[in-house]
Amino acid sequence: MKKRSLITIVILLILWIVSGEMINNPIKLPSFFDVAERMFELAKSAIFYEAFAYTLARSFFGLLLALFIGVLLGICSGISHKFEESFEPIYTILKSIPNVSYILIVLIWTNSKIATCVIGFMVMFPMTYANTLSGMKSIENKYLDLMRIYPVRKTYKIFKVYLPLISHYIYASFSNGLGLTFKVGIMAEILGSVSPGMGRQFQLCRINVDMIGIFAWTIWLIVFLIVFESLLKLIENRLLKYKETD
Repeated sequence: MKKRSLITIVILLILWIVSGEMINNPIKLPSFFDVAERMFELAKSAIFYEAFAYTLARSFFGLLLALFIGVLLGICSGISHKFEESFEPIYTILKSIPNVSYILIVLIWTNSKIATCVIGFMVMFPMTYANTLSGMKSIENKYLDLMRIYPVRKTYKIFKVYLPLISHYIYASFSNGLGLTFKVGIMAEILGSVSPGMGRQFQLCRINVDMIGIFAWTIWLIVFLIVFESLLKLIENRLLKYKETD
């Protein structure tokens, strides 16, 4: 972590501690030390890991499904202008629907546990499709000209030409998508009372007016997303170094 970022975090923690002491009301602003204690308690609880694992699995499945279909249709649109024009109204509708509308509609239409996966897919699909299509349109003409001069099978074009050239765009969809899918998935779990899951734990804290618990679960969620993004960044840097030395 950079020095300036660390200083900012320390300042925010100090402000939290001071504000908590001044307000002295755990419902309005829980004490930093109470929240830290609850976080350690959660880390020692099996419920914490169970809730985290179920939410992650549901979100990850929805994201993978969005990546698969979004990349497939994005490549089709990049290859065929007619297909792109035909699919454009569907893409416009999907990207314009608010996330909360997705959540409410899917929760009414489907089982609450399945809904979390479906919602993750619906939220992530437009972004994945758009990124893939942008990647297809960014391919240099020299590669396309070579494939016109030396015709090859469509499967070869997809797996040996298109996917390697747009891999950066697909990776961006994945790295940016998991955090968003995870957060939207938790919202769906809260509204659908899906159990087990992190959303269910947030719901229980809300019912019991347990602000300390809400803060504790929220900070653990932030920590997870930061750690995951750092790991993805590390993997990306390693892959770039590997390509440079290859």
